[in-house]
Amino acid sequence: MKTRLTKGKLSKNVAFSTSGLLPKPPVSEPVTCYVIFASSLKRAENLFLLGQSPSAKTDKINKEILDARRAAIVLAVAALDAYVRTFVVEKILAKLADLKQNVPTKLKEKAKDFLGHDGLFEAARNGDLGSRLGKAFRESFEEKSFQGVRNIDEAMKLIGYEDVFHMIALSASVNEDHLKRDLGRFTKRRHLIAHCGDFDLNQTPPKENDISDDEVKTCIEIVKRVADEIHKLK
Repeated sequence: MKTRLTKGKLSKNVAFSTSGLLPKPPVSEPVTCYVIFASSLKRAENLFLLGQSPSAKTDKINKEILDARRAAIVLAVAALDAYVRTFVVEKILAKLADLKQNVPTKLKEKAKDFLGHDGLFEAARNGDLGSRLGKAFRESFEEKSFQGVRNIDEAMKLIGYEDVFHMIALSASVNEDHLKRDLGRFTKRRHLIAHCGDFDLNQTPPKENDISDDEVKTCIEIVKRVADEIHKLK
């Protein structure tokens, strides 16, 4: 049986090497907690784009557009929640693993709360203090919310940042009080949307709250600013 040969030069796209060396795999970005945050925030931005008014002259906006805006706020605040949780856990594990690092007082107190004196003694005897504490922190943080100024501030104290919003405000050149106020406002709005259907239950009958493009845009900007500045911390 004769073999048919292909005329002309081989394409450069042929997936083998005549040099005997395998082609290098494509370089991919490590999937860090910040990369995941950025991906989630991008989805919130996509929802924001879907929820923008079709025209500035449009007086009546359909419910689907309003719900896309609400979903964008929920997703943006949730992205920050997940990012802070993972960031803090990773920093805690790093501090526990590196004996040269100073352990903040808040972290020591929390470790005692988790394991107690007997647990700490047993961990010291077995040489598995780091793994026990790591497991305890991960399990505790799975049920804890990291939304809002107070929760973020308390979490960051565990890894040595006593006044993180002051640091963020200085680094980002923004007013600290305004930063806290705005983040608190959107955290509260997220709760209203997720738990109350975005209805004002103080009115009779309850009234659905209005939501604008500007609110969603500002929410995404605030969330991104906070996460970006935390990402810069060492």
